[in-house]
Parts: sequence; structure tokens; C-alpha cells
Amino acid sequence: MKYTLSRIAIHLFYMIVLLISAASGHASELTLAVANSTCNAIKQVGDQYSRQYDVDITYICKSSGRLAKGLRGKAIDADIYISANQSWMDYLVNAGLVSPKEITRPWGNSLVVSTRIDNPLVLHDWDSLASDKVKTILIGDPGTAPFGRYTKEALQATELWKLALPKIETKKHITLLADTLAESDDNTVGILFVTNVTNRLKVIYSIDTSWHSPILYYMAPIGNRVSDSQVRSLLEYIQSPDAQAIFKAEGFELPPH
Repeated sequence: MKYTLSRIAIHLFYMIVLLISAASGHASELTLAVANSTCNAIKQVGDQYSRQYDVDITYICKSSGRLAKGLRGKAIDADIYISANQSWMDYLVNAGLVSPKEITRPWGNSLVVSTRIDNPLVLHDWDSLASDKVKTILIGDPGTAPFGRYTKEALQATELWKLALPKIETKKHITLLADTLAESDDNTVGILFVTNVTNRLKVIYSIDTSWHSPILYYMAPIGNRVSDSQVRSLLEYIQSPDAQAIFKAEGFELPPH
């Protein structure tokens, strides 16, 4: 009996140690669900924060819509959500996962028409998308990727949507579009955020911002993470001058102070 009780006591002791370790481990780990277009910049910011505060950060980078649906359906678990438009943040507000008063708008972006870096194609104006020069137009999926939704708005506002539709090929996220565009033929262009134009691409036309809704990013803590001191600390750091300098260098537009 003494032996059995001793075994039970030891077992309970290790269970307590494991629970304490798990709890302390969770305190030093954060997960960010981040719109693909801002993933590179937020990783730079997060790495900077991690070195200063000894916190491990995991990044889940997908289109804003896929992240929002995953968070709502509990397929994704994260502390902070960053969306490339308001609609998907509102989606989580309506689901009760985000408090409206906790939402911030830390950066903006702009759309451009781009193509392969060595492509000889020249487009002098927006209407050229409807010309025979362009055979394929790569855009984001308007249903889940905000950069695709903004693109559709611009095409509709300028009455080019129906003319361009037969040429359009959608991609589920902006990184995939950029990679595909870099390997495309001379008659293919892509429409994406200027911040995601890689060194394998070049900008051939900047899109008028009056043709679509303002491109703003929305950030908020998820659920009860709002009361987590480390989550609040990271949220504040992301909007600090040091972090904003990284976003500015990556081509994002910063809000006026």
C-alpha cells in the first residue's frame, strides 16, 4: 500500500510540474494569424520583439478570408488577427471573437499592375488591360483575398470587369500570385499590392486609389486574449516607431499622426 501511495504521489508531483511548465510555456508563446500580404513585414517585427522579450511567435499566413473562417470554425487558434480589409474583421466581430473597441488600423497599401521583371510588355494606361496585348490577368480570389476584392472594385468602377473577365485567372493568396507571375509569359499581368512586388517582378501601372475602397489593414486580439499582458505588449510594439519603420521600408502606407 505504501509503495502504491508513493507511486501515486510521485505521479501527481510530475503531473503538477508538467501543468506548471505548460502554463509557463504558453505564457512565452504567441500565435499571429496574418494576412499574406503583410506576412514578411510582420515576421521582421515579430523577430525583433522576440529577441527583446524572449517570446516565441508562430505565424499563420493565409488570405484574410481563409484565416477568418478558420478562426470562426476553430480550425485556427491564434492570439492576434490581422486582416487586409474591414469585411473579414467585421466577420469575426459578428461571430463574437473580436471586440470592436480593440480594433486598430495600423497600415495601408496600394494596388499596381505588375509583370515579370524581363517582360517587354508595355501598358500606357489602365484600359490596355482590355487590349490584345494582354491575354491573362492574374488577380486574387475576390471571395477570400482582399487584394482580389479591391481589384474587382477597380475593374467594375472603370467598366472593365466584363471585358477583362474572360482573361482573369484567380489565385487564393498574394504570394502564390507573385510566384506564378514571375514565371508567366509575355502576355500575362498581375494585379497585387505594391508591397508584394518581388525582385522578380516590375510595376507597369499604378492603380488610381479612387477606383476602390481605401486599402487599410485591421488588427485585433482574439477572444479573451485581450486581457493577456503579452498579447497587449505585442500589439503595442507592432504600432511602435521601430515596428512602423519596418512597415514603411516594406512599402506600406502609415497612418497620419
